[in-house]
Amino acid sequence: MNRRWIIFCFCVGALAALTACEEETPPLNPARAQPAASSTQSAPTAISATAARPIAPTPIANAFVCPRPASVNAKLAAKVNGVGIASDLFDRQVQQAQNAMVQQGLDSKSASGQEALKSLKQQVLDQLINDVVITLEADKRGIKVSDADLNARLAQMIQDAGSPDKLSDYLKTHDLTLADFCNQLRAQILGEAMFNNITSVLPSSAEQVHVRHILVTTPALAQTIRDQLRRGGDFAALAKQYSVDEASKANGGDIGWVPRDVLAPEVDAVIFQLPVSAMSDVITTFYGYEIYQVMEKEKARALPPEIIQNQKQRAFLAWLYAVRETMQIERLAQP
Repeated sequence: MNRRWIIFCFCVGALAALTACEEETPPLNPARAQPAASSTQSAPTAISATAARPIAPTPIANAFVCPRPASVNAKLAAKVNGVGIASDLFDRQVQQAQNAMVQQGLDSKSASGQEALKSLKQQVLDQLINDVVITLEADKRGIKVSDADLNARLAQMIQDAGSPDKLSDYLKTHDLTLADFCNQLRAQILGEAMFNNITSVLPSSAEQVHVRHILVTTPALAQTIRDQLRRGGDFAALAKQYSVDEASKANGGDIGWVPRDVLAPEVDAVIFQLPVSAMSDVITTFYGYEIYQVMEKEKARALPPEIIQNQKQRAFLAWLYAVRETMQIERLAQP
């Protein structure tokens, strides 16, 4: 398992992780930094999980209540528009991510392990910076996570897990305080809300073409096949005989309906210009040499859920990177 996947698993899925806590699960994020109330203060402030006021579980309801985060002056790992990210949050999250990597077989003392750790620290700090960026932008839009919202989500998680003891066991197993867990959960809820806000305007339908293709690895063979097609050769039969695309060759090269930006740009530039039944010349792509035929076209066809979700993720990341460019980000922690 590569480092990026470990970090991805590490940064998402608090709900799934808790409900599956009796199984082997990746650790949740330690507390994520929350921004100070104002970014115009003369001295930056940071939210520290260690400074949050502890609130004991309610004995009658046998339920947990998230402690309210508190702003404290602390050593900082980074600042975003003057909002500090506490070093203790950064250090604890790095430690948990490192533990996850070690569990996957990484030797942290080897040269490659040290390089992986350096990259991991960079990714962890980037995630904490993203949390602050999202929080600042959410505040501009009036999007907030109330204590009631946070505790309602926590209560639902405990109910889904079946017992408050599972949360206690999870916190103990992963060396997390309740404040750590709740800070991560608050950031997760806010991230979900901002994701929905940013991507709500994306269309659910788009221009699409139904295409089939033949993929081969040499230009000479591709040209030979194209010549056969010009002489009336059967596209499906030639795809079954020659195509190296195992996913489509059995279907005569049919890859179904596709919107723009799913296939390679050089392919899009051709197939969306072709009339129905027309075939392309040989197109050179990263995968090899391809010939396409357009079978159907629609100006506005409903997008499949997986395409919509992919477009939302791309749109959100593009928004996030663009917003980051407008902010003053200072990295203070050493890699």
